Amino acid sequence: MTPKVDSGFLHPQPPASARCQVIDFATTDPALPEYKNHLAAVIDNALTAEECKEIIRLAEGSTTDGIWKRALINIGNGRQMLATDSRNCGRIILDSPDLAGKLFARLLPFMQGLGIVKLDNRPLVTGLAGRNRTYQMTRFNERLRCLKYVGGEYFRPHCDAHYTAPGTGDKSYFTIHLYLNGEGNQDLEELECAERDSRMTVDAVGGTNLDLGGKLLGGATSFLPRPAENERHARVFPKTGSVLVFQQNNLLHSGDPVFRGTKYTLRTDVMYERVR
Repeated sequence: MTPKVDSGFLHPQPPASARCQVIDFATTDPALPEYKNHLAAVIDNALTAEECKEIIRLAEGSTTDGIWKRALINIGNGRQMLATDSRNCGRIILDSPDLAGKLFARLLPFMQGLGIVKLDNRPLVTGLAGRNRTYQMTRFNERLRCLKYVGGEYFRPHCDAHYTAPGTGDKSYFTIHLYLNGEGNQDLEELECAERDSRMTVDAVGGTNLDLGGKLLGGATSFLPRPAENERHARVFPKTGSVLVFQQNNLLHSGDPVFRGTKYTLRTDVMYERVR
């Protein structure tokens, strides 16, 4: 079911406090020099808290029962499957060209500032198949994926796949993560304790005693050089109204477990057409 988006909701002008910061992987703590030429950026305060709450309401209102079904993983050829050892969270798919268009208008000035409206011979972003080719940004993918993480849920390390739109052939090269709640940077000592203690929270019937309420703890988007790398994680913590945009090609990342509270995000793709 496609929700009705109020005409006055999410006007193009971002909040005056919105700021964009490119992530320099050569100087992150810890540093990831493997990604020094890869593009990722955080747009703080891109949306207001009230706008984020409205998006959650629209997502839940798009279902007949308000239930967040288990998120699936892509296995190729347009197929998906449930694999909770890799991805364990709730998801509501919100097909809304209207809302996608409003988000695109709000974030377009920042996309222009990042220099990704046109990709001209950018094989690090497009892959080698895009060498000596030019691509023009067209829109955000109207299939918006609203995600809900709670009680230790996670998304193991992966790279986002390029999505090709049926009919137009437009292809995605960047991911948009909109954080719908969160306080931003977290106490690393508290987080390390939670990570250590979480190994002992499974009870006799297979459940957990993780705190489902309170201030969000965990749930960072972590960039890492290898799937089994435990030490070098460049973390972006969820912050209400902030947006993480990053290239899909060859940029490994994970959704860290949520140890307290609930994490809400919206994910979509930046779509491009080839300029011939």
